[in-house]
Amino acid sequence: MTTREEYMELEEQEFNLQEYLRRYLRYWYLFPVFIGLTLTAAYFYLQITQPVYSTKATLLIKDEKKGLAGGSDDILSELTQFSGNKLVENEIEVLASLTLIAQVVENLGLEISYDAPDGLHTIDLYKGTPIVVTPQILTPYAYTEPMYIHLEDSLHFRLNDEKTLRTFGQSLRNEWGLFTVTKADSIPDLGYSDLRVHFHGLPEMAENVQERLTVQQPNVKSTVLELSMDDTSPQRGRDILNSLLDVYVQSNLNDKNREASNTLKFIEDRLSLLTGELGEVEGDVASYKSSQGLTDISSEAQIYLESIQENDTKLNEVNTQLNVLNDVNSFLDNANSAAPPTYMVTDPVLVSLLTRLTDLQLQQERYARTTQANNPLLETVNTQIANTKQAIRENTQNLRRGLSVTKQNLESINTKFSAGLRTMPQKEREYVGIKRQQTIKENLYLYLLQKREETALAYASTVTDSRLVDAPKTAVKPVKPKKALIALGAGAAGLVIPLLLINLLFMLNNTVQRRDEIETATRASVMGEIGLMKSAKAKEEDSIIRMTSRSAVAEQFRALRTNLQYLGDGTCRTLLFTSSIGGEGKSFVTINLGASLAYSDKKVIVVGLDLRKPTLHQRLGIPNDRGATNYFIGQGNLNNLIQTTTVHPNLDVLVSGPVPPNPSELLSNGRLPKLLAELRQKYDYILIDAPPFGLVTDAALIAEHADATLYVVRFNYTLRDHLRRIAELQQNKRFNNLSIIFNGVNYGAGYGYGYGYGGYGYGYYADEKEGRMRDVMYRMKRMVGKA
Repeated sequence: MTTREEYMELEEQEFNLQEYLRRYLRYWYLFPVFIGLTLTAAYFYLQITQPVYSTKATLLIKDEKKGLAGGSDDILSELTQFSGNKLVENEIEVLASLTLIAQVVENLGLEISYDAPDGLHTIDLYKGTPIVVTPQILTPYAYTEPMYIHLEDSLHFRLNDEKTLRTFGQSLRNEWGLFTVTKADSIPDLGYSDLRVHFHGLPEMAENVQERLTVQQPNVKSTVLELSMDDTSPQRGRDILNSLLDVYVQSNLNDKNREASNTLKFIEDRLSLLTGELGEVEGDVASYKSSQGLTDISSEAQIYLESIQENDTKLNEVNTQLNVLNDVNSFLDNANSAAPPTYMVTDPVLVSLLTRLTDLQLQQERYARTTQANNPLLETVNTQIANTKQAIRENTQNLRRGLSVTKQNLESINTKFSAGLRTMPQKEREYVGIKRQQTIKENLYLYLLQKREETALAYASTVTDSRLVDAPKTAVKPVKPKKALIALGAGAAGLVIPLLLINLLFMLNNTVQRRDEIETATRASVMGEIGLMKSAKAKEEDSIIRMTSRSAVAEQFRALRTNLQYLGDGTCRTLLFTSSIGGEGKSFVTINLGASLAYSDKKVIVVGLDLRKPTLHQRLGIPNDRGATNYFIGQGNLNNLIQTTTVHPNLDVLVSGPVPPNPSELLSNGRLPKLLAELRQKYDYILIDAPPFGLVTDAALIAEHADATLYVVRFNYTLRDHLRRIAELQQNKRFNNLSIIFNGVNYGAGYGYGYGYGGYGYGYYADEKEGRMRDVMYRMKRMVGKA
């Protein structure tokens, strides 16, 4: 197995639930802190946020597919030619259109709103404001910032931060524009003196209302629509829905009345023209009879006359249809001409095209009032109008061809009947021709009179195609914000946020945390663990343990001293101490293990071979003017270079001495084996404090002459990547009898109970005072556990 594969096994180790939960207990205090913060934030959010109420209304639409059948509905449809059933889907879009909503905003004066602060709340003063601002001119700045008004008394007020008193009814000009502030009539005094005035543009406010308006069809099998409006003011929500329904109904009535009015105007124009023509024909009949002295017509002439009249009636209908088609073309060419009556057109395709054109022109008119000229919606409507007109022209052209053929046929028949009349006396034939013109005009006149009466009846009886089922009603409880949901969400956030933070800390922490990480990644044994020093006066690196004490750390050094007999074949006396980087406690472990060996009546010497950055003399408080460097260059006797310590009479030290310019060359000049050979004759144990292996190669040079190597790894300090280097050393056998010392273990930081002497196992070995304290804590935790 390669080193990389061995290291990857660390990430795939078996999941330990107890250990996973234990690391969160280390940061238990974060949970109540964040729960308190999130609940506090939720409380202030609920205090600041205005409640939103939902107002609903129900409207019935008469659908052509789902409308009511029979009874009064049939009678009503006979009386009203222009009622026309509607599609529910289309009416949903119409009700939510910006055109209608803009009219509602303008009718209710929603472009200006008022509110007042009330502690953390903001009170909406819709129909409750004590003042009214009437703008004449508004600047763009007015739509971005509210204007503050402070009421001083019943006659005066202040604007924003100004000190000047203003009088109600006075015309004012500032950066908001030109406006007048007056007192509102019959408004009860609510006790608010600081008011805010917000100005809104009509398009922006219409879009805002549209976003809060919902029009939906609760049941697809019915034609009932449900309108819902969310607003911070219940009264404003009801007013918006009431006004929207009124505008919608009035818009429908206006469309129907406009169509009936155009039709009636067309009929009146035709009647006016026919009245004159009919009078002229009747005068011709009277004059002819008087001048010719005619009193009766022969039977043969009567037959020809009846046949010609019947044929002329058909020809008259054809001419009427041609006139209607000409009027349609005139309407298309002249945008200001009145719309022709659609019911006088017999072709259903042309009727549908004219109806669609009328609807598109109404839609174009609404968009033109509320949008810009280059608006995509307006351009789309214009394109649809042009296409519809082109389709109408093509349809009328086809109809005209057909009517022309029919007219030619009828005229040929008339020619045939006229040829028969040539056998009649000239006078009688002339009389028949005059009488025929009179009959034609009379029939057409009576036809138009009937249509005028029908149109007038439809105009008078026009009704809407919708009916209000339920008037707007506001719910008692607000729909937003939901207090229970927000409180639950805040509590959940108080739990999730610290979990995320703790997980983020563990994800970002790439240092060694557990003993099993070391063993799995390096395949090397951990000889011992050294707990974290908790001295208030000195750091761990600067401390020398009192080996006579019963503290946990002192006991750990005793256990490490005992484990030395299992190192290698049990005869390892020259020990090399190294680490990956500085600060991992290498010198601390070397000194204190030497002290522990000295207290067991062993002759021990600590050799400082960190020639680049010596710190051993500082920890022991001895001078560094002479040491191993002097020995390597051949200066001085070894006995004169060795110094005694105050830790124990059996513990001596050979410090590194002056810092040389070439430490690696000194270690490899051949005098290091001689030094160690002389020291083995005088001492039971030789502890070598070497430089970190991860930084320089000095430790590798020294390791060749050592019986065993103790590699120091520090809890929450040594990087996990450094474990790979130790694994390579172990695999390549570069160090003799390589073992690891896990230093600085914090047993109260989520570290597992099953490692070394962690957890509560130190109660027996601790100092008396510390032991009593641990016993009390242990009893308290037992009680909590039982509870």
